[in-house]
Amino acid sequence: MFELLLFCVSALFGSGVLFWHKRVLTYLALAGVLFEMEFIATSLIRRTFIHGVNGSLVFLIAGIMWVTLWVALYRYWKSPYKIPGSGKRDGFAGIALLIIFALAYPIISANGYRGSDFIIHGFYNGDTVTFASLVNKSFSTIGEVTQNPFSANGALEYPVVLHGAFADFFSLTNIGTNWLHFLSVMTYIQIFITIPIFFLIWDVVFPEPKNKAELWFGIVSRNTVYGLQVIVTLIAIGLSLDSYIYPQSHFFLIASFLSVIALFSQALFAKSKQELLYAMPAFIIAILLLLANTVTGTAAAGLAGTFAFIRVFDKKQSIKTRAPYLVIGITLLAIMHWASSSRVSFLHPHFSVSSAGDMIRAGLPYLFVLASALYALSRKQFLAIASILVGFLGIVTFFLADRNIVTENASRFLYHGFLIGFPLLLAPLIQYLYFLRREITLTSRPLSEIITGWIGGIAMLLILFLPIGISAGSTYSNLIKNDEHTITQNTQIALGIIDVLGKPSDIVIANPNEPFSVPLFTSKALLRTNDYWLSLQDNTTKGLIQAFTGDKASQKEILAQGNFLLLTPEEAKSWDVSKLKKIFESKDASVYRIQ
Repeated sequence: MFELLLFCVSALFGSGVLFWHKRVLTYLALAGVLFEMEFIATSLIRRTFIHGVNGSLVFLIAGIMWVTLWVALYRYWKSPYKIPGSGKRDGFAGIALLIIFALAYPIISANGYRGSDFIIHGFYNGDTVTFASLVNKSFSTIGEVTQNPFSANGALEYPVVLHGAFADFFSLTNIGTNWLHFLSVMTYIQIFITIPIFFLIWDVVFPEPKNKAELWFGIVSRNTVYGLQVIVTLIAIGLSLDSYIYPQSHFFLIASFLSVIALFSQALFAKSKQELLYAMPAFIIAILLLLANTVTGTAAAGLAGTFAFIRVFDKKQSIKTRAPYLVIGITLLAIMHWASSSRVSFLHPHFSVSSAGDMIRAGLPYLFVLASALYALSRKQFLAIASILVGFLGIVTFFLADRNIVTENASRFLYHGFLIGFPLLLAPLIQYLYFLRREITLTSRPLSEIITGWIGGIAMLLILFLPIGISAGSTYSNLIKNDEHTITQNTQIALGIIDVLGKPSDIVIANPNEPFSVPLFTSKALLRTNDYWLSLQDNTTKGLIQAFTGDKASQKEILAQGNFLLLTPEEAKSWDVSKLKKIFESKDASVYRIQ
């Protein structure tokens, strides 16, 4: 635990060094991001290069080094409460935070442990199970996970840096494989880290004028601007609500992505000697994100590439100063190509009807950011260029990606483009609100025009909020109502026996349909899963499905490919298990050893 304390101390120092925070919430949130990124970086190094060294020793040495690094920069550290009004600004950020906590509560209450049973709905069956399964696999893997727990330990084409870090964290805390009991706590903590980073971006990109008499966005009241910031932030969150209220890989990385936006924005405002203080952590986090998540990482690499792109063409700087950024840009492209190798190629022009709906839903709000970015191109250059380039990447992915799973994620690039440019919406929003107020309430018009104007304004709001309604409705129906599965205590005991008796490489034969309880509660792999993107859909999958319908020939072929057989009482009636050794039986599950 002392190792984790060192990481906490270094993160708190680092947060105060990188920013002069105007809110305590942003100070603590960025410290949380730095803790996560420092831990992920250390875990990556340990699992990649020195996995033979004791983990506690590695993290102890790394913690000392991180503390030493940030303490060496102590002269840059500043307290957030040195700026008057921090408490009031915290209040507005706290409003958004409390709203997201409230929205997350029903989801958290409907999923996870309820007494001794584990309940999952919808997205939990996919995203959360994938996340948890790869964390569990990391416990029994010396380096980074390369074996697919959903497809008989075959090759895994999925980034697992984040999952290895979680496994190392829970190993250090002695929680170990019981970490699923803390899933709800993890969710609340990550929300606390993520939401305030939106307001860190506001404070960096549009700092409040020091002179209280100076108008801010043309508005006299500072509270009005703070309130509008809360509204725009909630719109940005609401467009992809599921990204912020339930545990999956992207959920644990979005705060780091937002921090990269804030760091690069701060670097552009800094003097040349201090620019590296902000740019280097941003580059490092972007690379870690690229190794940890394909979409979010690629968008973060786009942010880093945009920063380098701007600096390369900055004629105010000398060639000597600009040259390193050209090297950085080329290096980023090489890392992106290496990280995405074997995952996707862009040589297949097509139009995906099944993915078009998501593109339209994400594209409608992105159009407003795109228009705002073009309008602010010369004033907020970094946000404008980055949001345009990342959004364009989504369009390219949609039309040219050669894998359906990649095409289906193209809309997420549009959303990341929206996230990058969302602060640019504030000024046009204020101008349009003034326009409506002048035209509808302050201009003498016939009653027919006034009524029509209000109807038009309401219709526009409803259209704009339609994507938010779709996102919220989809999130709650999928995470509270749809596709409910209960994994009972008896089944968990059976899975625990498999985990204890089996070797890390063992394969479990179980029903190929959801819920995928084997990798969720053990470090063992399923033979195949049906209609799941991480599993091969081949003859083995077909044979497995037939075996669970009672086909004896298929059962004989399938049993030759596994080490354990997990059956419910109903499934056991259609299986020939006379030659297998039963090692556990309950009213919910039976376990047989095959080999």
